[in-house]
Amino acid sequence: MTFFSRFKKKAEPEIVPIDSVKAIADGILFEDAFFLKWGTDIELDKKYTKKEYRADRTIYHWADRTILNGLSLYFKTVCWNHKQHSGSKSFESIDFLSEDSEAEDIFEKTKAHLIRIFGEPKLEEDVKQGDIALEWRIKAVKISLNFFHKERKKVHLEIGLWL
Repeated sequence: MTFFSRFKKKAEPEIVPIDSVKAIADGILFEDAFFLKWGTDIELDKKYTKKEYRADRTIYHWADRTILNGLSLYFKTVCWNHKQHSGSKSFESIDFLSEDSEAEDIFEKTKAHLIRIFGEPKLEEDVKQGDIALEWRIKAVKISLNFFHKERKKVHLEIGLWL
């Protein structure tokens, strides 16, 4: 042991929460895999399953994961190049998008699951278009679930920091 080694900051052990609902204010607990804290650098541990580059964004795929006590969907994170600073890719949200024939069924199941956990959401409905926007806020985190009924039915779930 050298003289200066006494002054080095010891790495704090990472505490992984066991309740994904309580952990939502701090990050996302992928129940079948790992915990990812809001604001951390996605590239640090490379826990994503796939990375795609687009001209204006990088898309990180988390694959089929279970969150919030049993909600299982295919999640990804989009990092817009113009919003990221200092070259790091900050973990600020996850989302799920489906435009297939099962979109309405996925929306209803996800809605029921989120209401069971967080209670009734703030609701905005465009009756003319058939669009529905649901929103929950938990501390600095916003959960939005949308159903669009235009040319094709589409469901979009986004969970992330509300800034």
